[in-house]
Amino acid sequence: MIDPAAKKYRLRGFLLFYVLFLAVGSFYPFSGWIPLTEWSASFLADPWPRYITRTDLATNLLVYVPLGYALARWHAQPGHGARGVTIGALSGLLLSLLLESGQQLLPGRIASNLDILVNGLGALTGALLTLHHGRWLRAGRALHRWRDRWFHAGLSTNVGLTLLSLWFLSQFALLPFPGMGWLDLHLRPIDTPPGGLDQINFPWFAAVVLEMATLGAFAGNLLRPGRYVSGMLLLVALAFVMKLLAATILLKLKVVGGVLSLETLAGFLFSFWLLLTPPASRRRMRFALIMLVLTLLVRLGLANFQLWPTVSVLNIVGLAKAMAFLWPFLALVMLVSYRPRRK
Repeated sequence: MIDPAAKKYRLRGFLLFYVLFLAVGSFYPFSGWIPLTEWSASFLADPWPRYITRTDLATNLLVYVPLGYALARWHAQPGHGARGVTIGALSGLLLSLLLESGQQLLPGRIASNLDILVNGLGALTGALLTLHHGRWLRAGRALHRWRDRWFHAGLSTNVGLTLLSLWFLSQFALLPFPGMGWLDLHLRPIDTPPGGLDQINFPWFAAVVLEMATLGAFAGNLLRPGRYVSGMLLLVALAFVMKLLAATILLKLKVVGGVLSLETLAGFLFSFWLLLTPPASRRRMRFALIMLVLTLLVRLGLANFQLWPTVSVLNIVGLAKAMAFLWPFLALVMLVSYRPRRK
């Protein structure tokens, strides 16, 4: 049992870190400040932006959910859940108002009343989730027991599982990670089959196969003996759902099906078959290293950048693209140094 004082200490540390994170994201690049005398609250009454993107809405909503949750937990008292929710949501809204107001003093940033509203909704969502805090804790303990049954013990395995979680974040880039920097989004609807071979997007198919085979090969090294086939099936299913979820959040519904094109489905099925072959299942480490090196070589040969993609990490798509770029490098370093602890 964790001491309540220790819980408060950790929560306070998280809140300080997260508020700093939001401030950096709001005021970057911290240059060109104008005098405080030019500040005005008139932006609160401005009409909403003419063009509103799902990317900005999703980013502003999701980024304030953890803040609302932490603030509500900080102010929570036994038997008074509504108090913590109310104070947590209002505190998140107030912080958003302060940060957006400060953006008026930066020529490169735009203070938006819509951003304040969406940020406030994110904080409220996070605060409301604390009403089920006990259930989240029980779910976390169950997940920890499942982790112990399915994966090798040890810190290095935990690092690998963290990388798997970061891969799911990278799916908001909406592109297979080998395609960062050269592959365009493929949006032919799933119910519109190609009229001929010349209409099949072979680069997209190859990128999906390479991504899913690399991901599965990496995850296979973390699994305990006897868990490989079921682990690969679960991973492929979760990856498919995650790609659909990311597309649903960021794209218009009429084009969501295009992300899950025939090439995508064929890529998932082919990569799953590839992961079940003896070279992949029996020589997991060697196969994973080969796939990661192949991914990096393909990107090196085809990407229109060499060191770092020119994206902003201040929205969810930019952050996902940066993570998709970094993931193969991090996975390769992790596997080279991987030392699982076997019970």
